[in-house]
Amino acid sequence: MSPPRALVDPSPLAGARSVLSTGAGVAVLVGLGLMAGLTAAIEPGLALPLAVVVLLVAVAAIDLSLLPVLAVPASMMVARLGPMSIADFALGGATVIALLMLRNKGAVAMQPLMWAGSCYIALSAPQLLLNPYAANAVEWVHELVLVLGSLVVGFVVGREGHARLALGLYVAICWVLALLAIGTAFANGFGPVYIGGLHKNALGAILMVGAIVGFANPTWLRWTPLFGYLTFGACALGAFAAQSRQALVGALVGALVVGLRPRFHNGKRSRLIWLVTIPGMYFVYSAVLEQLESDNPFNSANQRLDWYADSVKVWEMSPLFGVGHRWWVTGHTGYSGFQPPNVVLEVLTTVGVLGLIGFLAMFGAAIWILATMNPVYGTLALALVAGRFAQAQFDIYWVAGHASILWIVAGICYGVQARDEALGIRRIPHPVQTVFRRTRGVRA
Repeated sequence: MSPPRALVDPSPLAGARSVLSTGAGVAVLVGLGLMAGLTAAIEPGLALPLAVVVLLVAVAAIDLSLLPVLAVPASMMVARLGPMSIADFALGGATVIALLMLRNKGAVAMQPLMWAGSCYIALSAPQLLLNPYAANAVEWVHELVLVLGSLVVGFVVGREGHARLALGLYVAICWVLALLAIGTAFANGFGPVYIGGLHKNALGAILMVGAIVGFANPTWLRWTPLFGYLTFGACALGAFAAQSRQALVGALVGALVVGLRPRFHNGKRSRLIWLVTIPGMYFVYSAVLEQLESDNPFNSANQRLDWYADSVKVWEMSPLFGVGHRWWVTGHTGYSGFQPPNVVLEVLTTVGVLGLIGFLAMFGAAIWILATMNPVYGTLALALVAGRFAQAQFDIYWVAGHASILWIVAGICYGVQARDEALGIRRIPHPVQTVFRRTRGVRA
């Protein structure tokens, strides 16, 4: 049967509409570009936000589904656009677009993970009535987007076939940051590394994610094993050079999760992981012990002990419900200037025991859900969630992109699975291989 005439012989009117549509799009982009240039000359402070808008319009003109992809590399950007960071701005816009594109093609599989995130959001809500100030309400909405919005954004990225692009962009930036960190450490006599607006712990948190993604290297990313291992090594060395011990702990925990899941990697990574885990953990232990034994009360380890003690005093002001989000900048508790560098204390002080129950339930349920997922898809997300939780025991947790990237990646894994199912692609995990046993002289 011949194809419809409209497909092979479009009418002149249709062709004219196409030309007019393309011309209008080009005109809009040119106009926005000229406006951005003019704004840069007249009001330099508005040039960056307007340039971001031009970029987003240009990307949307190419493919609307590419906009959520930008939220993945943008999660590293701590620079502010007015009242919010670039990471928050990108995630907020991506969430709106992702919700419009979500539909229900496979998204129902992610429902248990959404309920897990909703558990914390719901149990942290009652304290809003007891702590009625603007920063508290704004941060509660912010955390809702950081968890649930990130899952939706990641799912759309994966289902639309952009997982490789999104994580590739993230890892490419990690490579640059890792090399800069290593070079800076050599140049500065191996002191703590600061790159631009990224302090050593923020830099380490980014590189931790890159290391885990590289070590997991799921088959659907289509990266060579060599590239994955080199990425893991470069990011781990970058975190080591930056002296971000928390990031090293998170990266090693994530790598352990991958290395101990034979159905995901067929046993190949389990041999490598012990070569890096044991010396890595020993380095972290030795460095922390050295600081605790030091007479310097202002080094990072001793300073943390003081902050832990002050955090407990803040929590005792309202044990069940907490004193509200961002109390460290509002001053209403009498304590300020530090955000608790431990996720349990951070959650206890802000949303109390009730909120901590929801937070632990969110992570516990997420770990269980991802552990029971097909290992081909779930292992990367499981490793990143476990690694981030471990890292947050020694560092602040609720920080823009650092608190969203793990849930974005979890959503990506679900999105890739939904896409493969829709396309009829079957990615079968390796059979479990345990120790060799001899039966009649034959290895089984």
